[in-house]
This record gives sequence, C-alpha cells and structure tokens, in this order.
Amino acid sequence: MARAMLSRAQEARVRDALTHHPPGTIQLYCLEHLAAAALIPPAHLADLAAFVRVLREHGTCQTQYGGLCDADAAPDLGVADSCRRPL
Repeated sequence: MARAMLSRAQEARVRDALTHHPPGTIQLYCLEHLAAAALIPPAHLADLAAFVRVLREHGTCQTQYGGLCDADAAPDLGVADSCRRPL
C-alpha cells in the first residue's frame, strides 16, 4: 500500500505559509498551526510532518523543538520560515 502524501497544491500552500511574513521577522509555527495556515486537514498531519522533514533535509526549512508557536505562544515542534527555494 502506498503511503499518503500531500498534493502539489498543499505543498505549495505550506511553502507559501512559511515564506510570506513581514520582512526581518521569523515566523515559527507548531505543526497544527502550520496545517491550519496551509489548509491541510488534521487527518494529514503525518503527511505534513513528512513534508517538513523533506524540506529540512534539503536545507529549505528549519525545525526547532521546544520553540514557541507564533500563533498561540505555546511550546511545541517549531517549523521556522526559512524556506527560500523550491525543491
């Protein structure tokens, strides 16, 4: 059985959420708020986490454990906004 993946449109929304922010700021999302910002259904959080790992492995995104999510100031897995180039 093939594993589920995000669609290209969902991947594009994730990249868009990570790259569009005020200049000179760093946006930090917990996985759940990144999913909400990119319109990813909660049932696909595992797929989103896998996509974030791919972005991190390619050096286009950073993750931080124990950071504060800018959406709710709660400590969680943080996904920083350093996506700069498409895969």
